[in-house]
Amino acid sequence: MKIFTTAVIKGGTGKSTTAAALSQAAAAAGKKVLAIDLDPSGNLSRMLDADLDAAGSYELLHGGNPEQLIQRTSQGLDVISAGPDLATEKTGPRSALRLKNALEPILRKYQFVFIDTPPTMGELTYNALNASTGLIIPLEADTSSIQGLYNIREITELIQAKNPELRITGAVLTKYDGRAKLNRYLRDTIEDACKEAGIPYLSEIRAGVSIKEAQAFRRSLFEYAPRSKPAEDYKQLFKKIQKG
Repeated sequence: MKIFTTAVIKGGTGKSTTAAALSQAAAAAGKKVLAIDLDPSGNLSRMLDADLDAAGSYELLHGGNPEQLIQRTSQGLDVISAGPDLATEKTGPRSALRLKNALEPILRKYQFVFIDTPPTMGELTYNALNASTGLIIPLEADTSSIQGLYNIREITELIQAKNPELRITGAVLTKYDGRAKLNRYLRDTIEDACKEAGIPYLSEIRAGVSIKEAQAFRRSLFEYAPRSKPAEDYKQLFKKIQKG
């Protein structure tokens, strides 16, 4: 059982897209997959064609029966969707362990769990990291991504004191266009920052309109455009984290 959280303290990095694409890649490979949306925006839920009006992760954190909160979507995977009530979550005694405890009865059913989080650090991300075995850090080719990388590393080190199974799986550069000289320079800069921080640099995901199209139609990227560059890159990324 591998439980991956996608997280970074920065918006616009392709965090939800990466969680969705890896969930879809795992499902396409015949794996039993559960995706959990802990971001109040609900982007992962939409990408995976889940019903945002149904009970979901908010109820999961507040004692709901996980079996009753799982949606089987048209993309062939299970989803616990998000909702706006997630934005009201507050910290309390042992509250950061709620997700970990809530998932225990159902984890045996799955080979992979992917958790999406808000682009800020707080109660929801703490819950995700406490429940996870791996952290995937999506970044984009800009200088502010480097600060986000260091921030999430520091927070992960604090979480590891309570969850020693948590490892930083690595960072992935999303929406990458290597034709631009600046992007190539920033890629090298981010890769160097990963080395300095002791974080594996996993790969780049090439930019492509197929991702936005698949999301707009609520289709799996691997059904909609299986030969596209983003699909090829996410497929290889899934193989890499599967082995790790």
